[in-house]
Amino acid sequence: TVSSAMTDIGTGSYTILAQIASEILGIPVENITMSLGDTNDPPAAGSGGSWGATSSGTAVYLACEMLRGKLAKAAGVDEDGLTLKDGKAIGDNRSTPIGELVGKGLEATGHIKPGKQEKETTQAGFGAHFAEVAVNVVTGETRVRRMLGSFAAGRVLNAKTARSQCLGGMTFGIGTALTEDLVHDTRTGKLVNHDLGEYHVPANADVPPMDVHFVDERDIHANPIHAKGIGELGISGAGAAVANAVYNATGIRVREFPITLDKLLDQLPAV
Repeated sequence: TVSSAMTDIGTGSYTILAQIASEILGIPVENITMSLGDTNDPPAAGSGGSWGATSSGTAVYLACEMLRGKLAKAAGVDEDGLTLKDGKAIGDNRSTPIGELVGKGLEATGHIKPGKQEKETTQAGFGAHFAEVAVNVVTGETRVRRMLGSFAAGRVLNAKTARSQCLGGMTFGIGTALTEDLVHDTRTGKLVNHDLGEYHVPANADVPPMDVHFVDERDIHANPIHAKGIGELGISGAGAAVANAVYNATGIRVREFPITLDKLLDQLPAV
């Protein structure tokens, strides 16, 4: 069982943390039980700010490394000569089911906090966004035809969930650039468009073909699992790429999101 006060808000924390434990302990991932989001569990940084996998994931890694040492001791073998695979501890020409070694149970707690590396190296993820945009010169209607995001986020722990995270962020970027706008009543200060009928988020028809490319890297300076945050990479820069594409197509530089028809129409005849 892996326990942490870390939460999963749809970003795949359950999957990632279970994978880390499975890989290090040699236990099938379906045999890993996750307990997240309970204040009785060990404290965590939470889910947000691109730190979930790198902080809680590293803590799980360190805890599993400690468990590995305890399993080696229980098996009576040197830790360097121990192999954990398929639920078995293998060493000194012996193979013992891990269940037999743990007895009533083994427990370890991993802990990580900001250290000197934070001040000595840059640990941010990096990315580049590319957008192809079409603007109707008569109506000002703007459509994103396709998008590509290329990201460097250290070791990608799960390519499928990481890609989905970036696609979601890029979709948010389209909404930021073209449709989403909070409107307040200037007399009362009250929010006017407080529902999804009037606050326009992208629908399926608004989302073009999108692709995600990950740069193959492992950042040895970031943390023991060589991963970096990926949550914000998908959205950071996506809206700017759309705005730059609109400028490239029309010569009109819009400096305030969203890029609505009224911000283009009076200048489009110059096209």
